[in-house]
Amino acid sequence: MSLVHHEGSALFRSERQEYRIIYALSFPLFLAVALISRFVPARLRPIAVEPGSYFAVFSDARAAAHSVLPYAFMR
Repeated sequence: MSLVHHEGSALFRSERQEYRIIYALSFPLFLAVALISRFVPARLRPIAVEPGSYFAVFSDARAAAHSVLPYAFMR
């Protein structure tokens, strides 16, 4: 039973590392989309923009990345 636990945790660790790599590579794309969505008219925006502070662009990009990237790990 201990062996199965270690294999599972190693698999989880490798998937977590893959997620972080994919996140780091794709975050600039999501950030660019969030920035562009601030400048286009509301009807053409790819993501909804909520009124807020300047750093809302980063939170919008982070939320978009965390909502899309799990689909890369579906089996």
